[in-house]
Amino acid sequence: MKKVRTLSAVLALLMLLSMTAIFSSCKKKGGEEPVDTTVTQQPEATLSPLEVKDFGNREFKMLWPETLTSEGHFLHNELDAGNDRAAVEGNIIDKAVFTRNSIVENTYNVSIDVTTMKYSTIPKTTREEFAVGESSYSVIATVIAQMSPLAVEGILTDFNSLQYYDEQQEWWNHKVMQSLSVANKRYYGSGDIIYSDDLYPYVVYANTALAQQLNITENFYELVKDKEWTLEKFHELAALAYADNDGVDGISAGDRFGAVDGTSFARALYYSAGKGVISLDAEGYPTWQMTVEHADSVLTKIIRALHTDNVLVDAETKFGMKTAMEIMNLFNTNKMLFMPGDLKAAQAFTTMDNALEDFALLPIPLWNEDSEYICVMNDAVVLSIPVKAEDREDIGLLLSAMSRESVKTLTPAFFETVLTYRYMTNPESVELLQLILNSVMPRDVADIQGWGGFMSQFSKLAIDGKTDFSSYYDGNIGTARAKMDEYIGQLEKIDT
Repeated sequence: MKKVRTLSAVLALLMLLSMTAIFSSCKKKGGEEPVDTTVTQQPEATLSPLEVKDFGNREFKMLWPETLTSEGHFLHNELDAGNDRAAVEGNIIDKAVFTRNSIVENTYNVSIDVTTMKYSTIPKTTREEFAVGESSYSVIATVIAQMSPLAVEGILTDFNSLQYYDEQQEWWNHKVMQSLSVANKRYYGSGDIIYSDDLYPYVVYANTALAQQLNITENFYELVKDKEWTLEKFHELAALAYADNDGVDGISAGDRFGAVDGTSFARALYYSAGKGVISLDAEGYPTWQMTVEHADSVLTKIIRALHTDNVLVDAETKFGMKTAMEIMNLFNTNKMLFMPGDLKAAQAFTTMDNALEDFALLPIPLWNEDSEYICVMNDAVVLSIPVKAEDREDIGLLLSAMSRESVKTLTPAFFETVLTYRYMTNPESVELLQLILNSVMPRDVADIQGWGGFMSQFSKLAIDGKTDFSSYYDGNIGTARAKMDEYIGQLEKIDT
């Protein structure tokens, strides 16, 4: 997903094709024809050549998380669309995956075999195979949080040691994976092979229809471009939307809310403000950066947004809501002005019967006007190569080939799918989507490992309305630092 990292020529042509398709055939409520799902491939000349080898019909085995609605993967299998071309014709992403895989298989005389497994089972299987000195899979894919321990345990291959992994090639998006490099090693890769991680950055959806009802004159897109989309502006506009006419908990016809969300928005703001609490030293090892004093200034703004003027309402605690669809329904029925959440939510709530025809898609608000937009990942699926996998150099070549071909297949399909689901009606929507995906950074290493347990306190901020988070942080920072020292010790034991 990945993150608008294709070449400028690819992107320009893609935008043109996508917008043309939307203007001419986007399915509105008036019964117009649906968007043409033809996958547009880019000219071969746009990408550098890659060495071609004959693998003698060798099997390339990949382990992929099972598609489970409960875990957010409700669209398709992003590595294996099946062998029946007719079966994937109706799904633009599956068709792109099938096309990409067919090109790689035919070019390299290799068979791509994908096995699906539950998220929780993948690390266990990988560890068990590592313990006996073998691996059944060439590549494993799962969430970053589960791969991180495997990396420090020495179970995963450093991508930088592979001849054919060259992040400077235009088909690799290395921004997110570079952020996760520890001790100058790269254990994760995605490129354009998959686009799961593009579905998971935190974003803010703005209800343009409700904004008009409230006589809000600001243009949301211009606020972002002019760097006026700050946390203070979010608070100001959201406060205008709040109108609990009944004065009681629950939702009635007269109720209206500035923004409705769980606590994930607070975590996104926390990391956007500090760009994570971990940075890497000159030798590539993680160092703890966040101080209690810094945490105070960060949390002051977060707590104000969460607990002042009912600007940001926790749907689960206030309304007893348990599903994202319930929150989406509030947004679609003009009950709230802003809906913070994942980018993937767009693919769900825009297909609801009462879906808005248009809305603004915004990045996480700036900490202040001098900040840069940072969109923090809620989750991401990435690829790794087990140390015990055979012929890791060949695997690196095939992953590069898959990423290279995805630039011409999966990346355009992703854009077209997102734009179609979004019912986008203007070029500014495309521009803001590009800004968001270009600004993505992963969750901090501290969040991944849960050092000190301090991240769990964000849920209590909304539930209990507490404002003494920093005292809790101060009491846990020693534990967090001790765990970091242990983590660094594990990294130093890994053979280079």
